Amino acid sequence: MRRRRCLTIALSAGPVAAAVFMATPAAPTAAEQGTAESNATVVSATPISVVGPAWFDGALYQQVINSGAHGVPLTSISALQSTQSTTAAASTPCLYSSGAGPTGGTLPSAPAGVERPPVGLGPGTWLISLFCTKVGGVSVPDGFAWCTANFVFQNSGYFGLGTAGHCAASDALGSPVTAVVTPPPEVCANGGSCAPGIYAIGTFSVVRNNGLGDDFAIVKVYPQFNSWMRPTMPVYGGPTGSFSGGLAGVPGRTLSLGGSTVYTPAYYPSTVGFCGNGIAVGTGDTCRSGAALFASATWYAWYGASTPGDSGSGVELLGDYVTPLAPVPAVADLTHIIILYASINKNGQVTEGPEQPAMIAGTQISRILSIAGNWKLVSGGLP
Repeated sequence: MRRRRCLTIALSAGPVAAAVFMATPAAPTAAEQGTAESNATVVSATPISVVGPAWFDGALYQQVINSGAHGVPLTSISALQSTQSTTAAASTPCLYSSGAGPTGGTLPSAPAGVERPPVGLGPGTWLISLFCTKVGGVSVPDGFAWCTANFVFQNSGYFGLGTAGHCAASDALGSPVTAVVTPPPEVCANGGSCAPGIYAIGTFSVVRNNGLGDDFAIVKVYPQFNSWMRPTMPVYGGPTGSFSGGLAGVPGRTLSLGGSTVYTPAYYPSTVGFCGNGIAVGTGDTCRSGAALFASATWYAWYGASTPGDSGSGVELLGDYVTPLAPVPAVADLTHIIILYASINKNGQVTEGPEQPAMIAGTQISRILSIAGNWKLVSGGLP
């Protein structure tokens, strides 16, 4: 199996503040749209890696699917892998395909403590989805993507879980998505398991994977899990609706020197929070905060800690003074890290930004709702 994208973090200071004003997100800049003279991009926004856990293989995936609503307890995984052969599962054709399969990671521990996800399916749930590749013209399993759910959505009688669009292989959309879940108390009260396990929860219904600001997907959840849905984010609560702008901030700027140009995004002093399953800093759904909110085109960005596995995490504004009755609205999903965003034209002049190094970024909630179509965001309660 092959790894997908790697992650390298550089440090950078944020844009320098200018005059304060009231604003909504900035429109796309020339740097984002590109120009005819720009003929070399140095580095662009990089999707957060979706390197899947090594212990989750084809045999275990098939076992989870076969288990239906009963799931596979985490405590039984080692025993299953010692008795099953992965050869048969690895040779099973996919109905989907495309994309290199990620590997790596460690076995998850049982959720526990205030910074662990509550029971059921909702913001912060650890998702593992199938990737495939073509071998001799036949699509076969090629690993799994490790991602995080952002918010709960509803379309008529169905529930959905949002995540990043790059967590879905374009030809594997019909394959079940699995999740690490602690069942609700009523499940074990009715004879089911109370222990954390892995469950096949649904399939992708909406997928958009067009880079920064256009990266989002929805997993349509199987109806038997409707009672498991939990719209509230751990620790922070919410989302209390969706963020629509209006914070006091600094407009995006254009700085020129010696023929080279630097674009900076609009800047809004604030704090954001998210709960993800990033390696080391987030395994088990640790909640973290980020400083500031930057905006340009259809993306928001901030500075904070994020590692592979966080892709798809829901991001909330912590303290929306514009709408005090909705203090923790949904802001974005977490999808990218900015290494450097620059281009060089034929004359050697550099255009850099508005994305700045070391920012973590994702698709704005307004763009997410546009991509979601008939799927509506479900609000969560306060903590």
